[in-house]
Amino acid sequence: MAIESTIWGITLGLLASLVLLRYSGFLDHVKKAIAFIAAGVLFYIIDIAWNAGTFATKIASSAAGWLTFVWELVAFILIIVGAIWGAAELIIKTQ
Repeated sequence: MAIESTIWGITLGLLASLVLLRYSGFLDHVKKAIAFIAAGVLFYIIDIAWNAGTFATKIASSAAGWLTFVWELVAFILIIVGAIWGAAELIIKTQ
């Protein structure tokens, strides 16, 4: 089963990078930014659960499509904000 370039693969990759960030010792420097990234990952998990369940197929397909779009958009925005914020904090604190 290929998981690259799927929502499931992206979610696993983000979770793995959060774990590696913790073990690298940089987590203490960027805790607030990591909270945004973790929240984005949780929205991706909501999207995966939404599409895996049978509830999404029981409502109108257009509504299910829009809800999937909303979950993924919120996750993307949270992850981008967290990544930019974390990068800025690391640059400022390591100088």
